[in-house]
Amino acid sequence: MSVYQTIAKNTYWSALSTVGGLLLGVIANIVLARVLGASLLGQYNYWLWLIGLLALVASPGLPQAMAKFGAEYLGQEERETASAIFVRLLQIELLLAALVGGLVLVYTLAAPSSDAAALALVAFSVLLVSVEVFFQSAAKGAQDFRIFSQASLIGGFVYAVSSIVAVSFGFGIYTLLVAYIARRILAIILIGWKLSTHYTLSGALDFSIPPELRRRIFRYSRDIILVFVTSTIPYERLGIFFLKQFSTDVDIAFYSQSFDLAVKSMALPAIFTATLLPTFASLQGQNDRGRVDRLYLSSNRIAAAVAMPIGLGGAAVASSVALLYGPEFLAMTPILAIFFVGNIAGSIASVSASMLYSMEEQGFMVRLNGLMALFNISLSLLLIPNYGAVGAAIATCGCHTVSSAICIAHTARRLQVDLPFRVLSRVGMAALSAAVVAWLLSTWLGGLVVAIAAAFLVYPVMLRLYAALDDSDQQLLFRLSQHLPQSLVPAYQGFVNFLVRS
Repeated sequence: MSVYQTIAKNTYWSALSTVGGLLLGVIANIVLARVLGASLLGQYNYWLWLIGLLALVASPGLPQAMAKFGAEYLGQEERETASAIFVRLLQIELLLAALVGGLVLVYTLAAPSSDAAALALVAFSVLLVSVEVFFQSAAKGAQDFRIFSQASLIGGFVYAVSSIVAVSFGFGIYTLLVAYIARRILAIILIGWKLSTHYTLSGALDFSIPPELRRRIFRYSRDIILVFVTSTIPYERLGIFFLKQFSTDVDIAFYSQSFDLAVKSMALPAIFTATLLPTFASLQGQNDRGRVDRLYLSSNRIAAAVAMPIGLGGAAVASSVALLYGPEFLAMTPILAIFFVGNIAGSIASVSASMLYSMEEQGFMVRLNGLMALFNISLSLLLIPNYGAVGAAIATCGCHTVSSAICIAHTARRLQVDLPFRVLSRVGMAALSAAVVAWLLSTWLGGLVVAIAAAFLVYPVMLRLYAALDDSDQQLLFRLSQHLPQSLVPAYQGFVNFLVRS
């Protein structure tokens, strides 16, 4: 199977899980918001935030190392080495996750409080989330996105149904945490069951990892830890931490729901970019520089073509979207708009981040993100006490946008390629045109569905009018049709032909 066929297959499965997860998540969150209200929802989101933070602490770069080195050695057809890496890293992951979860339980016993039951569930969840993320990364390393995509869809459906049932019968947020745990257990079983098709688990402990490879894995994981400390944690976690200190549970609900919805929406361009790290790593292992450069440039264009209309369009209809959660959530409109626009650059930069990770040059990102993290903390301390969730959103998105722009510029310079700024500006103009149409219709008619439908119709026309995509994009998009039902292929290829104006 060629690299583009692999990308097409993985993109197909990533699309199914992403779109399905987005729809299930939005439906569940709307029901939870309307039933629980902003204050209780803020408390529940705080516990989910704590689980995510502790899971990051319990996974110091191990999942990313598994994806990178698993892809590299499976790409070189060294299955025994990849299997040995999987087993050794999994052992470390289990030990660290158990340690972090155990410390939470010790704290719960040593300092009893009204939150003891929730903290006990959090401790167990940390272990499960850490293992699930590691298994997902192992599947990514094998470039088999079908494994965890199917598990994600099934788990997401189970969680959505069970959480809606729980709040409908008034069981409260503890039952929601139990549903969250059930989802993780199910995903671990479904993914772990199929990983043996790629990794030889029996006898893997008998195979010795060469000392130089151990040092490479250690250096890579160490740098990933620094990336998390300086980038992921400040971007995804600090906002809620400072809101907990200086604001209210209502602000936490507004901030977390806006962040979650914008990030999940930006998962649509990530359908494609999520497949790039193992693909770039595999090409690096094959020393195929020409295909790396071509794939990098085309990936930037396609990521922009998806991210820009979502970001600008989402901001245009933010008030209508916020109203879906209930009248109480209308006040989160500006926060939602900030997150939609503020995630555009980060979504495009994910292509460059995947490239840098595959080249083991994450040291640059550590230095850059360290400066941005300090800036983020300073802005948060300055803005959140006075402006609450709006200030937190400005601090988070402002720093993330600046760091993303610098990351893209550095990667292009490192590869010695010229970014297609003219093409990206054309994509931006097409997205802005569609966003204006969506804003006008949502304002005049008050209909969110009509506004989104109109934007969907206008945007492809604008892409063609501005000649935003070229022949290389057309070829890459054509390859996705290999995984569509045959009845849909002619319509899909006709749509792609319409987008690309010769």
